[in-house]
Amino acid sequence: MDFRFTEEQDRFRQEVKGFLAKQLPSDWLHGGAPEEETDEWWDITQRFLRAMAEKGWLSFTWPKEYGGQERPLWEDAILGEELAYWRAPAMDYWYRWKMISALLLNFGNDEQKRKHLPGIAKGEVHWAQGFSEPEAGSDLGATKVRAVEKDDCWVVNGQKIWTTGAHRSHWCFAPVMTDPDAPKRSRMLSMLLIDMKTPGITVNVLESMEGVGHLCEVFFDDVRVPKENLVGERGRGWLAAMALVNIERSGTGFASLPQRILEELVEFVKETKCNGVPLAQDPLIRHKLAEIAIEIQVCRMLAYRVAWVQATGQDVTSVGAMIKLFGSEMMQRISNTGLQMLGLYGQLEPGSRWARLGGLIGRDYLWNVSITIAGGTSEIQRIIISTMGLGLPRM
Repeated sequence: MDFRFTEEQDRFRQEVKGFLAKQLPSDWLHGGAPEEETDEWWDITQRFLRAMAEKGWLSFTWPKEYGGQERPLWEDAILGEELAYWRAPAMDYWYRWKMISALLLNFGNDEQKRKHLPGIAKGEVHWAQGFSEPEAGSDLGATKVRAVEKDDCWVVNGQKIWTTGAHRSHWCFAPVMTDPDAPKRSRMLSMLLIDMKTPGITVNVLESMEGVGHLCEVFFDDVRVPKENLVGERGRGWLAAMALVNIERSGTGFASLPQRILEELVEFVKETKCNGVPLAQDPLIRHKLAEIAIEIQVCRMLAYRVAWVQATGQDVTSVGAMIKLFGSEMMQRISNTGLQMLGLYGQLEPGSRWARLGGLIGRDYLWNVSITIAGGTSEIQRIIISTMGLGLPRM
């Protein structure tokens, strides 16, 4: 594996940096991002996504026949790395864009591709990921939302939860139970595309620990979904879902966002004094920052390995689990360390006149509580690594 970037890739990275510097508000550069899911934040996000679409970056790895540029997957990794470092407002939506695009390109029929891919490429149609349920999170096989075939449609009933951005979304892609009597759990699910304007859908916004309303619960009451919205074969939704979670778990952002936080913490301890002495002179703080720097470098190598595996067409399942496990737990450790270094300042929220580093460290600390749960718990990642990575028998 050679992780040196080519001159062309370096030029692309500089192009992305220039784009981000131009598109994001000036206070974004100092970590002063608006609170997520406010109307102001959403307006910025939509403008940002449209600007990315104008550059062709929402579809640039797609086949040319569907409006893509067939650019190398390494450029997609570079784009993700820079988006995370700059705390771009569209990161959550960008990952769902990648997931729905992969679903349609790999499992969808020609009609579904013609209908949905253009809106995705233009940054105009927003999608929600309807995977988790009250009794089905990491264990997707426990899905209870039921879809019964009736006349020319599927009648859907049940509840999804933790559906990020459902209140902003036009469509939702969701695995549902269509064949409860199938001999294998992996053949019980099918993947549906659901128009969020369909009668019978109720969306409630949930406030997360950090006080942001971006998670939702979605109720389906006799929702009629046209049969043509079935993606792939009936009973093969598990296969599609597993392919998509590999995208969700794999990302260079696990290293680049912590790198930004590390740089900000370094500046903070240089500028901040305790009893007249800069915090940077404290051996304990220096050692903690050094440990963070080492972990980030390890995480970056894991992320680049995932990108290399993807670019060479290999199975990403076990290496994706590695970066998800290491990166999510590392982010918890970093936010915890940062909170300790800031002391009482770490409790101040974004917008406070006394907040240091934009108040983001405290918010990140709260947000990162869930990061080892979302996308599959740490326990699930360890199971995947032990079985699919190390070849150990299933228990």
